[in-house]
Amino acid sequence: MKYSFLALFLAVTVGCGGSETSNTGGSAGSGGSAGSGGIGGAGGSDFSPDPPTVIGTEERPASVAIPRDYDPETTYPLLMVLHGAGADGQTQAGYFQLFPLVDEKQFVMVYPDGTLNAEDRRVWNGAVCCADDDNVDDVGYISDLIEEAEQTYNVDPNRVYLMGHSNGGFLSFRLGCEVSPLFTAMMSLAGGTYWDPADCEPGTPPVSVLVVHGTADDTIPYDGSPNEYPGAVEISERSAASAGCDPDMTTPLGSTDFVPSVPGEETDKVAYSTGCDPGLEVELWTINDGGHIPFFTIDFADQVTDWLFRLSR
Repeated sequence: MKYSFLALFLAVTVGCGGSETSNTGGSAGSGGSAGSGGIGGAGGSDFSPDPPTVIGTEERPASVAIPRDYDPETTYPLLMVLHGAGADGQTQAGYFQLFPLVDEKQFVMVYPDGTLNAEDRRVWNGAVCCADDDNVDDVGYISDLIEEAEQTYNVDPNRVYLMGHSNGGFLSFRLGCEVSPLFTAMMSLAGGTYWDPADCEPGTPPVSVLVVHGTADDTIPYDGSPNEYPGAVEISERSAASAGCDPDMTTPLGSTDFVPSVPGEETDKVAYSTGCDPGLEVELWTINDGGHIPFFTIDFADQVTDWLFRLSR
């Protein structure tokens, strides 16, 4: 499993800018029409034992993975996976090694696609990065998908989470600014947010944030890009301040070996845990010598989902 998606994923570059090949997939997963569920699903209280695995609209369908033993009487966490520029939802979920965890950890996963830009690459209109057309309403699209998922599957609206990579991380931060009541927590790998904090409005209520970034990322630099987007530390400090934590106080959480190609326990974890508002957490995981597309062991997905799923509104 560790290397099963490497060749596929390295066929695209998931950053903003640079030369990138066209995406490897069309519409998310099996694509096609919105299926039998449609917007509204089963009515919000009684759920089908055999729900559709595609939601959204005919123009923008989104694939869904549910546990093989899905029980409409059981309430599940909802995980939204947001791909990097040039990738697609299925490739991103595979890169994160999330598919086997759907059964193991019992959650519903939605993995949508962005829209095609002028270079025929799928992108999101996130914070700063990367859509050509600012009229593409990806905040509205993801918001609608979350609401439809809550009506179609028995998911807990207090346990909705985002995992975004690069451009998907930028969109995650934009969602945190504009529609934070819709979700609980987010993880951004190699993503970023607005340079000017005033552009992140209203940003309330705040969400829990896990920032993951490699120091050798030459696509979205760890230290940010002046007048474009801040670096990983500043993003973490801003997120901590929004959550009521002291941004100047961090608690070391040790180191972990997530990336086999980098020697030793390359990922240092710190928490902003002083004075945080109840139910909110902020952490920064720094991948020393890690690049823009670090190839992880399954431990990464396992620990990220554990971090997310323990949080609730």
